[in-house]
Amino acid sequence: MMDANKILTIGIDYRVVRGGVAAVENVYSTFYHPFNHITTTVTNGQVKKLLVLCKAILQFLYWMLFHPEIKILHVQGASNASFWRKRIFIYIAKWFDKKVVYHMHGGGFGDFSRKHPQAVRRLLEKCDVVIALSDYWKSFFESELHFKNVVIVKNVIAEPVINPNKTTCFSLLFLGLLGQNKGIYDLLDCLNEHKSDFSGKLKLFVGGNGEISKVTQIISEYGLSDIVSFEGWVSGDKKIELLNKVDAYILPSYHEGLPISILEAMSYSLPIISTNVGGIPEILKNGENGFIMSPGDKDAMYRAILELMNNEKLRMDMGKASYSKVQEHMPGFVERQLNDLYKSLLKE
Repeated sequence: MMDANKILTIGIDYRVVRGGVAAVENVYSTFYHPFNHITTTVTNGQVKKLLVLCKAILQFLYWMLFHPEIKILHVQGASNASFWRKRIFIYIAKWFDKKVVYHMHGGGFGDFSRKHPQAVRRLLEKCDVVIALSDYWKSFFESELHFKNVVIVKNVIAEPVINPNKTTCFSLLFLGLLGQNKGIYDLLDCLNEHKSDFSGKLKLFVGGNGEISKVTQIISEYGLSDIVSFEGWVSGDKKIELLNKVDAYILPSYHEGLPISILEAMSYSLPIISTNVGGIPEILKNGENGFIMSPGDKDAMYRAILELMNNEKLRMDMGKASYSKVQEHMPGFVERQLNDLYKSLLKE
């Protein structure tokens, strides 16, 4: 068993799960007791974010000065503002001679690193190991960023809570940050273009934050209110209810790391419709546990939805394949991976 007192994690507030990184941290918090954690950002308000960051820096300095038992800093990171925030903590940690694990989430790090190559390379020089979410991202760090100490730790998900309550018609679920990057507008366009095929036969549940007013306006303008139900931000019991209710999951993204939402949907034995970006092709095999397409391919999206809508046996078979594929992302498997990584760092 790993000594949890030697590890300090920094990231987003994991106690109220809003997004994939928080979901990962939330499960990690069940592995280690105590789960030493510093929250470096919150999801709303620039002033509040700045105050939280300042508080986090002071907390971190306290940990470094008065908790010499901490040997490993586990950094939950992403692109853009997250990168610049986490850089502060990584540099401080190396002043105190700590091992640094940089756990990279999000699908935008490729573009970000090409815009800021020197800053990224300098930061990686401070890291002892990078956790990548998939073979795709491991290859990216090794070939494009020339950082060799990269390990894959599967994105972890909580065990599913199965309580079937299916809708009377075929139903789809979309969860994510509402905006072009997640493909929500392509999905709404697809439903609008083929409204006659779907009206009375299909129900799409949409959950998320972001461009809420734009999405709800398009739903109204397209006259999709009988097909699309906007659920607001979905988490906790509401997410469990929807995952038990729907027949398939759809996420037509343009950029991804390895989406927690897809893994969660797979754990509920749902077929998946998504795109060939980031690590998605490693968990979604076309015709096996769902359908995969290029971002923006609304014709392929339409065909995939129609095929699942009209073929219950196919949905069941693909759902079983999803459940089988997702087993390596369950807590027990991932905990063993983390323990092995931490132990290897402490031996160095």
